[in-house]
Amino acid sequence: MLSIGINGFGRIGKCVFLQLIYNPHMDVKVINAPDFDIQNMEYYLKRDSVHQYNKHFHVSIVDDNTFEINGKTIYVLRNRDASQLEWKKYGVNHIIDATGVYLTEEKASQHDVDYIVMSAPAKDTSPLFVYGANEQKYKGQKIVSNASCTTNCITPVLRHLSEKYGIKQANFTTIHASTASQKVVDTAHSKSRTNRSIFNNIIPHSTGASSSIAKILPELEGKIVGTSVRVPVNSVSLVDLNVELENETTLNDLFETMKADSYLQVVKENIVSSDLLSTECPSIVDEKASLELGNNHFKFMIWYDNEWSYASQLIKLIKVIYEHNSHPHFIENIDFHNKNVLLRLDLNVPVKDGNITSNFRITSALPTIKRILKDEPNRLIIASHFGRPKGNDEQFSMKFLVPELEQLLGKHIGFLNDGLHDNTLQRINSEPDYKIYLMENLRFHEEETKYKTMDLTNNMPYNVIQQLGTVYVNDAFGCMHRDHLSIAGVQMTEKAYGYLIDKELSALQSITKNESSKKILAIIGGGKMDDKLELLKNLSKKVDHIYICGGNINSILKNDMADYLQEISSHKSEISLMCDGLCAENIQDDPKHITSNKLNSNESFFDIGMKSLNHLHKLIKQHDVVFWNGTLGVVEDERYKQGSEALVHMLKQELNRCDDKKVIVGGGDTGGFTNNYKHNFTHISTGGGASIEYISFDTLPGLEYFHQ
Repeated sequence: MLSIGINGFGRIGKCVFLQLIYNPHMDVKVINAPDFDIQNMEYYLKRDSVHQYNKHFHVSIVDDNTFEINGKTIYVLRNRDASQLEWKKYGVNHIIDATGVYLTEEKASQHDVDYIVMSAPAKDTSPLFVYGANEQKYKGQKIVSNASCTTNCITPVLRHLSEKYGIKQANFTTIHASTASQKVVDTAHSKSRTNRSIFNNIIPHSTGASSSIAKILPELEGKIVGTSVRVPVNSVSLVDLNVELENETTLNDLFETMKADSYLQVVKENIVSSDLLSTECPSIVDEKASLELGNNHFKFMIWYDNEWSYASQLIKLIKVIYEHNSHPHFIENIDFHNKNVLLRLDLNVPVKDGNITSNFRITSALPTIKRILKDEPNRLIIASHFGRPKGNDEQFSMKFLVPELEQLLGKHIGFLNDGLHDNTLQRINSEPDYKIYLMENLRFHEEETKYKTMDLTNNMPYNVIQQLGTVYVNDAFGCMHRDHLSIAGVQMTEKAYGYLIDKELSALQSITKNESSKKILAIIGGGKMDDKLELLKNLSKKVDHIYICGGNINSILKNDMADYLQEISSHKSEISLMCDGLCAENIQDDPKHITSNKLNSNESFFDIGMKSLNHLHKLIKQHDVVFWNGTLGVVEDERYKQGSEALVHMLKQELNRCDDKKVIVGGGDTGGFTNNYKHNFTHISTGGGASIEYISFDTLPGLEYFHQ
């Protein structure tokens, strides 16, 4: 949970607070409001002349310095001297400074916190970041500026146009709503024109957005100028942007690419400013009001709520800061330029008759590979295992993957057939023609799986792997539960985990963290239960119901595990067992349908029965999240895959029926099987063993490695 402090409780501070009331991942702990009377807190929060928002919250005054809202305690400070604010006393290390006073690094540093976001353009060289434009360039700076509301509106659009088409030149006029700096009646003021009443006038005004934009998007330096006028509306402003693009295109094509950009919004309705009050998107392009001027010149009219959307941008930026500094080893936070990179992937793909039957694990790793290559590293070496060879066995060589990778990446790849050998080091140092290499099967070396039990003094494979790069990246989620050399034993200057691991953990944390208290059903199929006992014990503390089926049921029925199941059901989970199915003495025999209590000691179940499926269907309807690990039968045999097929269809129907239901599928055989069907599942893991172990223990050896 990110705990936030807000310094200043005017228009922006209030909007930030109101947007965070219902945020399950971010909490406002402290507000510094020197002029604020806590007795008026409820009135101030529940009434607003401009914004419409959810007002179903209850405010209660605890004392002169504390109030509660929706059961959350908020502390109120009243000190104009930032150096006297004890943020950390309240567990706050991140603040949004919404005063407009602390706009230099020197001034902002008076705050005794780790990270500060200024809600205005900095008046020194403090870095500027805008979500949707350059937030990915944040590298851990303590003090940053979120620039202005206008800059937050226009830079995501300019970033899009620059990336897609190139920009020759641009100019803009901001038709800006009134702010607190405008006067309501004519009065004396040091600045020309701003002393005139905003009620009666359109007032030309300056803007610093042009210089801010050039800092955020350096490629636009010298290419953009802008001005501003203030108009008598309370909120919602409009940018009139004129651009000349480098690459030929049409207005319709521009709108289509904008619609595909998740940072932008395109509207076609006949809207006016009040229609967009309290909208969060900072860049809303008005399609009907935009024009194609000719000669590759275009005019875009871009709306933004200068209060509410700007507050939303502040929240997004502080979340980026928190996540970056909470996950310093995430791939986004690493610069790979001119570096030698070792990338561990899980390329243990299914193969039949020498052909890859599913490249799911390869395609899942492509975003990480492309991210590394984008930085133009000096060298990228991809390492993986394939199968379970006993020593150097040609039938387990990974050379067959080279053409597949070359096709997917569109690049030539060298194959390091010597694996973890001195010859490999000599070769990569003498072959400048290749930027990407694939290494031979890591499991050809016993050190890969046994390094913890071996004497590593002068050990060649161990020493070689340490010299393959200066940056180590792991995106082999399917192997993260193995304490192997390439997973937990690489010693390099920098280390990072990739997009696939991040995606896997995010999906599985909906179960492990379950912050919304969803009801969770775990369907545990697959092979023998004997090797799942410890996992099951821990899983029973995390989920509401465990349904055991597949080959596991044979272990339970034949080994009388009633006492064990009774023990784990006392933790949290209810336990249900498959009650009927197709069985035989051997898989080659003709199956028969029986109930579980009639299974003979010489027989085994090979698929689930209809009665069990009906029970399972009822359980699926009763739960919000379904975690499925292990097929319900021997799906390689056409006779025994009907139950697993039926479950796929059941889950698809439930997801169509309930929009907020989630289905997470453990990888391995289960993931491979479900990927043969059209589905709408929330997530399919690339690692069966890794997924269930992570859910059970909240960690993996491969994750512990990053905390060393």
